Order: sequence, then C-alpha cells, then structure tokens
Amino acid sequence: MSIFETRHQTRYFDHEKIPSKELIEKLLHKTHELVPSKQNLMPYVVKILGPEHTEIKMYMYELACEVEYPDLNLRNKYRLDKIKQYEDNNVSHNKRFQHGNSQLFAPYILLLVPRKPIKNPKLSKTYEERGLASFDGKKLTSKTPNVEIGMFSVILTSVCIEEGLSISYTSCLNPIKLTEKYDWLKKESTTPTLALSLGYQRPDTEDKVIKRKINHILKGVVKPEKHQTFEWI
Repeated sequence: MSIFETRHQTRYFDHEKIPSKELIEKLLHKTHELVPSKQNLMPYVVKILGPEHTEIKMYMYELACEVEYPDLNLRNKYRLDKIKQYEDNNVSHNKRFQHGNSQLFAPYILLLVPRKPIKNPKLSKTYEERGLASFDGKKLTSKTPNVEIGMFSVILTSVCIEEGLSISYTSCLNPIKLTEKYDWLKKESTTPTLALSLGYQRPDTEDKVIKRKINHILKGVVKPEKHQTFEWI
C-alpha cells in the first residue's frame, strides 16, 4: 500500500504530544536533499512557525475565516464565536473542535513563499547574458516557484508520513493581509502560496475523519472522473 493512501486532511492536531524541533528540522533537511528543483535554484523560502506562535496562528485562522465568510455576521456565527467561547472558558486545545481551517492551529505551520533565487555564481553570468526570465536574484515569475512549492509539499508529505506525522494543506490564507501584518513576510517580494500544518493527529478525532469523508461524498465534493482528467492525444 502506498504511504499516500494513509494521508488525509488532518483538522485537529495533538497539542499534548508535540514533535520536537529537532525532528521537524530532520524532516525539512531530508526534504531539501530529495526535492527536485530547476537548476537547483529553489525559488522559494519556507517560513516556520513553532508551537509558541499561537497569536500568529490565530490571526491566520481569522483571515481564513474571512475568505470563507466575507460577511462579518456570518463569520462570527459560524466560526469566530465558537473560538471566543473556547478562549473565554480556557478550554485546552485538545478539547476544542473549531470549524473551518482548524489545521492552522497545528503545532508547526510552514508558510511557503515564492522568492527570487539565491545567487548562484556558476549560472548568473550565463543567465545575465541570455536575459532569461529565471535569472538569479533579478527576475521572478510565479509559475516555476509555485510548481516547485507543490513538489516540495509532496516530498515533505511522504517524509512526514514515514515518521508517523500528519500533514495538511491550506491555500485560503488571505495572503495580502497576512503579509501586511508581519515584517518577516513584508521583506519578501511576493505573498505566501501555501501553508502546511505538521504534527500528530489527535487520537480522539478518527471518527470525525471518517464522517468528513462521507459528508464530502454526500455533498458531491469528489474528484472528476478519471476519463475527464486524463486525455490521450
């Protein structure tokens, strides 16, 4: 069985059993070694938020809720009021069942941001002479970085699963507002493309995973038919 057959979008992460920083770095370094990259330029940066960055994660969740529900009244009703109740009553994270993109409260959040490649002296002279769009440190198009961000995410997913960790993806980040808030994002020339959530799945949520899969099927949230995806020419 492929390791990817065990993967699902984990919504609730364990906040009592948290992977060590050393383990996360080990997984990131292994991914760095394995991931393919055009001319090894790796035109993106990975911003890492650890367990201590609770305020940033709360803000990211609020922004994701804004993407889901632009209307503030609906946003409060279906998302934020419940969070406020948890906060007011000091409910521990392992007892919370937030709706929406609750994976943004995971112990570790990785923000993947396209960026101009770090200068590669062996290639820069040739690139400059040819005026290539991917010239190190001078030009940046989103196409290649975002493709490579996808490849990085797949490789990291396989590495995490091998170590028993869960990983989830979030793209509705409201990236412009997120970038405007923090200087460590402002210094990049573009906004984040994707957030990855890492940690161990809460042991009491397996039934919710099954129910969510069933609900998706009932709601028609399914992939296109294979013949609609693959076209022989």
